[in-house]
Amino acid sequence: MPELPEVETYRRYIESTSMHRPIVRAEAKNPLIVRPFQARTISTAVEGSAFLRSCRHGKNLFLELSRGGWLTWHFGMTGEPVFFERMRDEPPHDRFLFTFENGHLAFSDARMLGRIGVTASPDEYVRKKKLGPDVLTLTEKDFTRILERSRGAAKMVLMDQHKMSGVGNLYSDEALFQSGIDPRAPVQCLGSGDKERLYHNVRKVLRRSIERGGDLSRLPQTYLLRHRSRGERCPRCGGDLLTITLGGRTSYFCPHCQREGGT
Repeated sequence: MPELPEVETYRRYIESTSMHRPIVRAEAKNPLIVRPFQARTISTAVEGSAFLRSCRHGKNLFLELSRGGWLTWHFGMTGEPVFFERMRDEPPHDRFLFTFENGHLAFSDARMLGRIGVTASPDEYVRKKKLGPDVLTLTEKDFTRILERSRGAAKMVLMDQHKMSGVGNLYSDEALFQSGIDPRAPVQCLGSGDKERLYHNVRKVLRRSIERGGDLSRLPQTYLLRHRSRGERCPRCGGDLLTITLGGRTSYFCPHCQREGGT
């Protein structure tokens, strides 16, 4: 699933390909992609407009429309933007198509779990969805305060978009691995040293992935994400990696290098 680094990469891609182009047509190829809106509502809001600027909050992308309002874009599990000039190059899983005077921008989404909508402003969207602050905007003090006010497994707190936005299944595994913290560790039992390391490693991991365009294969070999598959070994100690299910998601960790915290 696209997490903060991938969405930031998509934002930059759209900035480089699709800004300030008059939108001739906006077509929902499948009405599921705009729920709970009607397809006509989105088309009316978008057609005749242009994307003026973009911003991101966690895993959510926002595009300001020149005629007023903002387009909202959540990429779901398999979504990505694809710019192309000729219709023969349209991606096979195009679910929403923006047609410019020259060129097209498609929302390719094989599993159709993403969503496109409209809002008066990004702030209004964040407020209605009750999203927490973007994780990269948090100070160490704010991050620590969130952890101290939370209960449950450390990984589940990191992934809770209502507490902090942007970290999902993959990058929570990596940040916890880099911090030496077991994903099952009760967040209320983490020591001050654990919280400090986790704060800095969340930021380091996300920023490094952004630098590499959200391409996991370009991350260092010392990262868990380069070895996050069954049968792989820990890049730090060479021991077997284990998997558990937390919140319905598969988590990878090293039982030797990651512990339940307390420093």
